[in-house]
Amino acid sequence: MSTIEPYVTREIMTAVAEEKVADVVRRMCDAGVGAVVLTDGSALAGLFTERDLLSRVVAEGLDPAKVAVGDVATREVISVALDAPIKTCAQLIRDNHIRHLPVTDGDKPVGIVSARDFFDRVASHLEDLIERVRYDEELRKNLDPYDHLGGSYGR
Repeated sequence: MSTIEPYVTREIMTAVAEEKVADVVRRMCDAGVGAVVLTDGSALAGLFTERDLLSRVVAEGLDPAKVAVGDVATREVISVALDAPIKTCAQLIRDNHIRHLPVTDGDKPVGIVSARDFFDRVASHLEDLIERVRYDEELRKNLDPYDHLGGSYGR
């Protein structure tokens, strides 16, 4: 069974609930990330995303310089452990319409998986696997899969 661990971005941005939205968003922009993990001590306490900014701050007409990020962040966070199966993670992302999946070790956040990066990497690995299978099939037929590159290796 393949786990999510190789797909996890270990460098995560964190914030505490008392920080102002404007400050957190500025850090997100500087780092080029779309989600910040809220922590309470070392424990996962929430997730603040671009979607939260739009729907809970901008759409509500709130002042980002005055609103605490903990007041508008998603508190009921779907997360997975490092050893979660890839299929489980894909189903969670799809079924819950989420773009960021925090990864935890116990209750401590240790990484995050973005849906875009996750599916890009899965597709890339799938393409590699298909190429490997094609190559092996050609070898079993006693054909040189790379003959078109200019060599028959003595045949």
